[in-house]
Amino acid sequence: MKKHIDQLINLLNSYNLVKAVSGTSKGLTIDRITTDSRDVCPGTLYICKGNTFKIEYLNEAINKGAIAYVSEEIYTNDIPCISVFDVRKALSIISRWYYDCAGDDMNLIGITGTKGKTSTAYILKSIFDTEREKNTALFSTVGVDTCKQFYVTHLTTPESIDVQRYYKEAKENGCNNVVMEVSSQAMKYDRLYSQRFNIGIFLNIDRDHIGANEHANMEEYLNCKIDFLKNCDTVIICEKTNKLNEIIAGIPDKDVIIISRGTNDLYAGYKKAIISDVNMNTNGTSFTLSYNNNILHINTNLIGDFNIDNVSAAAIAALNMNISPTIIENAVKNIFIPGRMMLYNHNGIDIIVDYAHNKISVQNLYETVRNQFNPKRIISVFGCAGERSAFRRKDLGILADKYSDLVYLTADDPGFEDVELINNEIKEYIERPCIEIEDREEAVISALNSAREGEAVIIYGKGIDNSQRIRGQYVPYKSDASVVEEWMNEK
Repeated sequence: MKKHIDQLINLLNSYNLVKAVSGTSKGLTIDRITTDSRDVCPGTLYICKGNTFKIEYLNEAINKGAIAYVSEEIYTNDIPCISVFDVRKALSIISRWYYDCAGDDMNLIGITGTKGKTSTAYILKSIFDTEREKNTALFSTVGVDTCKQFYVTHLTTPESIDVQRYYKEAKENGCNNVVMEVSSQAMKYDRLYSQRFNIGIFLNIDRDHIGANEHANMEEYLNCKIDFLKNCDTVIICEKTNKLNEIIAGIPDKDVIIISRGTNDLYAGYKKAIISDVNMNTNGTSFTLSYNNNILHINTNLIGDFNIDNVSAAAIAALNMNISPTIIENAVKNIFIPGRMMLYNHNGIDIIVDYAHNKISVQNLYETVRNQFNPKRIISVFGCAGERSAFRRKDLGILADKYSDLVYLTADDPGFEDVELINNEIKEYIERPCIEIEDREEAVISALNSAREGEAVIIYGKGIDNSQRIRGQYVPYKSDASVVEEWMNEK
């Protein structure tokens, strides 16, 4: 699609982002935008972004036919340059502009939280799909579904160009709704800068994603999530979340709905959704959800106290999108969430595969298994991602020691770190019997072989992920779920 670059300059100026324009841009039209010099063709606007940017990349882009570039510095006058104060914010605006602000023409529902984003996204999409199939796009950790195409991604929230391209595709595919996970990293790096959302869901927050490659501290982590809510018209938030007062104080002008487990008078000035009459067993969960003169009788196959919050948040969002209570009740009866609380049973052994990988999600997982399955013994299989929050290794070690009878430590996206060193850090906090097997498939099989009737094997961290992030590459892996299913078939 051809776009006039002068229109873009005026748009960036309206956001006070333009430092200077070098060269003559008048009359230039662009056919493509990219941040990857390998992806340049004649007529491309090249955006110089990222900590790894090198002048060689810009030279390559020019040689391949780039007609202008955007950067925070003017590197060369060989082609016109739009110099900006903040290239990440500029990239988000450029992407929205190039893809015709397609997201503005659909209902956008964003979900943030340390735990539960994917589950809530799948629940909400299931509700929308029950009302009208193939009308709702999904952006999740699992991948991006634009109703006709599915893309595997490695980011919870894709980069700006990809987000806006997917919006455009979803709109062209006939979607009216977009349900998406919004990560704190996406907000930190302005991937959604200037993008408005109809509804924002805030599930919870706990100490995680703090480290050299993520957030500097808890304050930054929280503020990034609050920055997302500032872009939302309506905010749905769980009353029991940490930092609730700070979150609400950060969004004074928003329409806030609080999901509560009781009828207390806290936050009396806000709209309330009340959860009551909770019953749970290994077959599912039932509860009553009351909101705005609607009473929903929820019966779902999902288990775990955390899923009560997830289902409730999705249901309230759906009610605000004028979905009927009956449709919501029917939609949540049987939910499948890839890689989340996938339950198997083999010869009396309960096997649970889950994507849990941080303190809040792993603790919820253990509590659910212990309370609902009451196993004679819990066997755990997990590792910890490299180049992530230093707190995770300690937290996961402490939790495994508290809840497990036997632990298998293995690889989980080690990145450029050594698996043995990662596991040694985790093991410092484990006094239970602990076996280290670096090969994840071998570790899972060994754990399954060691289990007996009445015991539970919990395998967490990867879910249905079919690759391992190792030294800059995504190395194929069967996935925890596939390894379990193959083992069961062989037995």
